[in-house]
Parts: sequence; C-alpha cells; structure tokens
Amino acid sequence: MHTTFDACLGQFETVIERSRQERDRVGLFAAMYAEVTRSVRAGCSEGAFAEPIRMERFVTAFANRYFVAHDAWRGGQRAPAVWTSAFEAGQRWRPIVAQHLLLGMNAHINLDLGVVTAELAGGPEALPALRPDFDAVNDVLGTMVDPAQRALTAASPWFGLVDNIGARNDEALINFSLRRARQQAWSLAERLVDLPKDQQAAEIDRVDRTVDGIARRILRPGAALSTGMLVIRVREPWGATRALEVVTAGSSDSP
Repeated sequence: MHTTFDACLGQFETVIERSRQERDRVGLFAAMYAEVTRSVRAGCSEGAFAEPIRMERFVTAFANRYFVAHDAWRGGQRAPAVWTSAFEAGQRWRPIVAQHLLLGMNAHINLDLGVVTAELAGGPEALPALRPDFDAVNDVLGTMVDPAQRALTAASPWFGLVDNIGARNDEALINFSLRRARQQAWSLAERLVDLPKDQQAAEIDRVDRTVDGIARRILRPGAALSTGMLVIRVREPWGATRALEVVTAGSSDSP
C-alpha cells in the first residue's frame, strides 16, 4: 500500500503509461485523479490544512482503494462491479471523455470514499474527527471542475459548445452532483462504522450494485443524449493516447 503523495503519484503514472502503451482510455480518470492528488499535496505544503500528516494518510488510503480495484481488474481477479464497468468502458470506442471521467468519479466517491472513511475511523466514536479531512478532499474535488471543463473542451471539440450554451450552469450541476455524492459517501461511512465487521462486506456489496446502476445510466443515458454523445465522440478524432495527453495538459492548466 502507498503511504505518501509521491508514491501515489508514481502509481498513477504507471497506470497512465500502461494506458498509453495499450491505447485504451482507462488512464483518463487516473490523469485527472493525479491532478487532484497534486493539488492536495500542494495544499499541505502551503499550510492549507490544519493537519497535513493526517490529510496525507486520508488521501493515500483513498487512492489505494482505486489502485487495488485497478490491479485486481488488470489481473483478472474480482473487482467492485462499478469499477469493472468503468475499466471495461475504457477499452471501448464509444464512451466520450466526459463519460470516462464521470464513471471514475461515481465509483470513487459514491463507493470508495465512504468505505475508506469508515476504515480509517474504525468505529462510530472516531468518525466525527475525520469529517474535516473528508470535507477538505471533497472541496478539492470541487475546485477541479474548471480544469475538467478545459480538458473536456480540448479533448471533445463540440463539448465546448455545450459549455458555452450552459454558461456556468454546467459547473453548478457538477458541483451539485459532488454534494450529493459527498452526502452518500458520509452516509455510507456512518452505516459501516455501526455494523459488526462480519456484516460490512454485505453492505459494501449492496452499495456497489446500486452505484453500478448509476454507471450503467452514465453509459446509456437514453436515446437523445446517447445520440448527442455519439456526435461528440465522432468529433474526438484522435485515439486514446492523444486523449490522455489532452486531458493531462488541460486538467493541469491554471485557471
């Protein structure tokens, strides 16, 4: 397990490089996630967090759950259903860049965040002390909306048209979704710390199935939206390698 920001960033680069070499889009979420990790690391160095050591522990534990799911899937072993859906989508042509990023966010926030928070707390009496770190991570995710929009506009030429028409409403929508996901994750953590250890796996599996249902809706949002996304996908003329380069560059640009 990785216990430092730098170790996690090195592992993200491994995932991204493998994705480049095999020309799939699995690395797109890893590229965005690496930028979130760099943002938190910078915040810790600049005194943005009251307890940077505890924040590093929280963020690395959170990232490790992604790495475990990715490595299990790559090795042909059982991974959470929602992550399996996200990774398998990365090997298909049709999903657009936005769908890949949303699939990763859905799995990591709606499932992983609550699980990791409960694991770090260990019991209901310790859970409230983790709330500041939990909220801080979510706040950083919220600040990534603008870089994500730049990346999406660069990777999907017609996605910028949607952005311009929606003005700031698209960012508001994404932030609203993040707030809902934050509520879901904290609620899951509260349920897990109240359960005996031998009952927690069943609850995690139940939530995994529910969140995987959201992933299926992201991939198949209905006839009208699917048609629009197909048009956008046709306007993403490059392959997975180029998409990775654009998302990495776009998500790391300053506002």
